[in-house]
Amino acid sequence: HSVIGVDVIQSKVDAMNSGLATFHEPGLAELTAEAHRLNRLRATTSTTEAIAGTDISLVCVGTPSTAAGSLDLTFVEEATCAIATAIRAKSTPHHLIYRSTMLPGSTRGLVDAHLKDLVDEQRLQVLFYPEFLRQGTAVKDMIDPSLSVVGSYSPDDDISSVRRIFDSSTEQTDLESAELIKYACNAFHAAKIAFANEIGRVSKGIGVDAVNIMRVVCQDTRLNISPYYLRPGTPFGGSCLPKDVSALNQLSRAHALSTPMLDSLLASNEDHMDHLTEMVETAGSPRVLLLGLSFKEQTDDLRGSAAFELATRLLLKNYDVGIYDPLIVPANFTGAVGRIASLRLPNLTSLLKTDLAAAVGEKDTIVVFNRCADLAELAENLAPRHKIIDVASWPELARLSGSYTGICW
Repeated sequence: HSVIGVDVIQSKVDAMNSGLATFHEPGLAELTAEAHRLNRLRATTSTTEAIAGTDISLVCVGTPSTAAGSLDLTFVEEATCAIATAIRAKSTPHHLIYRSTMLPGSTRGLVDAHLKDLVDEQRLQVLFYPEFLRQGTAVKDMIDPSLSVVGSYSPDDDISSVRRIFDSSTEQTDLESAELIKYACNAFHAAKIAFANEIGRVSKGIGVDAVNIMRVVCQDTRLNISPYYLRPGTPFGGSCLPKDVSALNQLSRAHALSTPMLDSLLASNEDHMDHLTEMVETAGSPRVLLLGLSFKEQTDDLRGSAAFELATRLLLKNYDVGIYDPLIVPANFTGAVGRIASLRLPNLTSLLKTDLAAAVGEKDTIVVFNRCADLAELAENLAPRHKIIDVASWPELARLSGSYTGICW
């Protein structure tokens, strides 16, 4: 590829035209010098000149924070206007790829404000291609990216003409999704650092080696370092997570340690439970069927179950609640599960339904917590009047009769 860099700072342009990198990054000086030696890299302060001599533009200008903490798109807006003017003076199609980190909706807003006519006339294709580079390893990350995604103005836009500049694993999506993926990654990275630091403070407070703790934690790539828990849906529950988070918070308080992230986990989970309750109430019918009662699929454990919690909340508000879960047999309950059921839901037996068709027919709102029902049987018995609330991420439900909505989708 032949590359033309554009910058408003003349000293940067002069440095690049001399084959010099304008900042320190391992390997960058050598790459810059070699590209200059091969006459494949030059720079200018003229956007018009650069656009006229290229097919693809990458916008990598800064998007700093304002004093109020919001995003400042001034530099992106200025670059977009300059590029738009240059493209209008050009006779061949162009591709504009934004790499600057921007909030969802920003790229589409820029297109609608400055580039819509060019897109509609098919003189311009606009993409958002977020960068996932770490300072200090940016060259390595560019060659071997940990994640690669590109958003197009329309999700099914043909990007074959520019596909070769992307990594082979690059996934295509819409603009807003690509924009949010970048923020989701950075927020998750921040959360991991905060989490490790809080565990570190707890470790130090009780005289344990925090570095060793996290080293061992990271050895689990099936649950800890994996997508297993990164699936929006049911509030977390079970016999472990709520109890253990609560105990860890108590330990921190006992040692006068501040762990605000850990402290917020149960509150966040409770907010998610409130969100689900509001969705059911908004559905508008007092007749509700819960598909699944245990805290997760393939178990009959009710401890920390979001479905169990929802049932108790709805019953207190005089809802007509039915439950379908073939694995739940109250006569088999022992120990803690039996105590929880008898104390919080003593009429559980009368709420349980064994006939799915009859259960669906009696209710208007169906809240799906797990895939304990046969999809074909559901399809036979659901009607347009039914409102389906999916908590289990069961996408096939959306194709069935009735209105469908997911708890987070």
